[in-house]
Order: sequence, then C-alpha cells, then structure tokens
Amino acid sequence: MSSNVGDPKLLCESACCASNKAPMRSACDHLIVSGCNTKPRSLTLSKTQRSAGKKPKPLKSGAASARNRGKRLSPRPGPGRPTAARVEAINRAILTAAYNQFLKSGYQDTQMEAVAAAAGISKRTLYDRYPNRYELLKAVVAEQTVIWTPDTAHDASDSSPDLRQRLKQRARRAMEYCCSGEYEKTFALFMGCPPMDDLRRVRYEVGHKRMSQVIASEILDLSPDLAMRPQAALQLAEMLMAMLYGWWTAHFGVRNITREEAQAYADHTVDVLFDGRSSWANA
Repeated sequence: MSSNVGDPKLLCESACCASNKAPMRSACDHLIVSGCNTKPRSLTLSKTQRSAGKKPKPLKSGAASARNRGKRLSPRPGPGRPTAARVEAINRAILTAAYNQFLKSGYQDTQMEAVAAAAGISKRTLYDRYPNRYELLKAVVAEQTVIWTPDTAHDASDSSPDLRQRLKQRARRAMEYCCSGEYEKTFALFMGCPPMDDLRRVRYEVGHKRMSQVIASEILDLSPDLAMRPQAALQLAEMLMAMLYGWWTAHFGVRNITREEAQAYADHTVDVLFDGRSSWANA
C-alpha cells in the first residue's frame, strides 16, 4: 500500500477524476470508490517538512491557474526572418533543382515534392514561393534566359571602346553560348508544356528585349558622331540579334555547327551591319 494511504487532502490528477476538485478523505477511499488506478498527488507535507513547521501550499486555481496554463502552452519564439542571403540561397536551390527535374522528367512528370526534396527544403517552403508547377517553370525559364543573354553590364572591363569590336564581342559570346549546349536545353524546357504564351513573353522580356536594349545603349554611347534616335539604335540591335539567333535556329538540329564557324559568322554579321553604317541615321 502507498505511504500516502490515510493522509488527508489527496487529489487525483487523472482524466477520469478531472471533474472532482474536492480533496478525498484518503487515498484508499479514492481508489476504492472511484475505481481510478492513478496514484493521487498528496497535498500534505513530509515528516521532515512538518517538523520544520512548514505549511502546505494551497492549490492554484482560477485566474492564476489559467495564467500558468497560458505560460506553459505559449509557443517558443521563432528563429526570426531569414537573411537576404539565405532567401537567395533557398531560391537558387529551388530553381536549380527544378531545372534539373524538368530536363530529366519533362513538365508533365515533374512533381513538386521531388523538386522540394532535391532542393533540401519543405514542400511548404516551395509552395510559399511557387504555388504551382507552371509558375515554377516560368521562373526557371526566366533564369535560364538571363543566363543565355550574358555580359549585359555596360561597364565590363574587357569590353572594347570601339563599337565594331564591342558588337563583335557581343556576337561571339552569343554564338559561344549557343555552341555550349545550354541554349538547346532552354528550348527543351518548352517540350510537353501547357500553352506557352506566358513562357514566350518571359523569354522575350527577359532575353531578347533586355539584350537588345543593352546593345542599343552601346550603339548610342559609342556613336556620338551620328545623330541617332534611340528607336533607330534599338532597331539595329534587334537586327543583330535576329541575324545571329535566326541563323543558329535555322541550322540547329540539321547539321553540326562548330565553334569556329559560329564565331566567323558572328564577325561577318557585324561587318555587314557596319558596311551599311551610312544609313543608320536614316533608319
């Protein structure tokens, strides 16, 4: 028998006796009458405590107990907002994982759960940023389009101050990227997709339009002797882009194009454009 048997003022802590707040006469009575098999909690003091003249503390109830329960149940403070670097790292991991999954499985067979697992994040984190697979694909296409329009900075240290040479540098880099195989991978992302109007606009806004504006600014900056309108410079930039990527698209998949051939075509394209320089101002 428990040492508490016979002690007055015992209260059961079990769920079955939660409604009985009155102290039982004894542990023995409580166990026999209620049938509860939970060991009651004694409100009396030990022999040592009694000899020291201490008095038992009353049970906390009412508002005090409610306050204590609120303290016990209050959640721990969170870790705080992630840093900008952490947010960027998470998004980079998501887009890299999604790019690989789309290339491997195609749009229709790529699962958001697989992307989250490959990125090392939770599904909730992924869905917070990209609510569905199509929005994720648009973000991947935008990122890859930025990659295939390289070196858009106006102040690149290796850029020539001569406009003809500057444009040749741009054209060669564009052809270099096409020959690397990454350009065709970007096109592969479109295979098996739903209606692609949004994707085409993403590629146009982030890729073609952005690169054309950079080249147009360089034409204006490096042609101070020509009274060119900004719209005329933009048309020239779009002509150069169309000549380069139109030629590549026409031959891609039909025959093998070497880097040497692509680089030679890039130089020749710029030379042809410059041979008609006298008509630029009238464009």
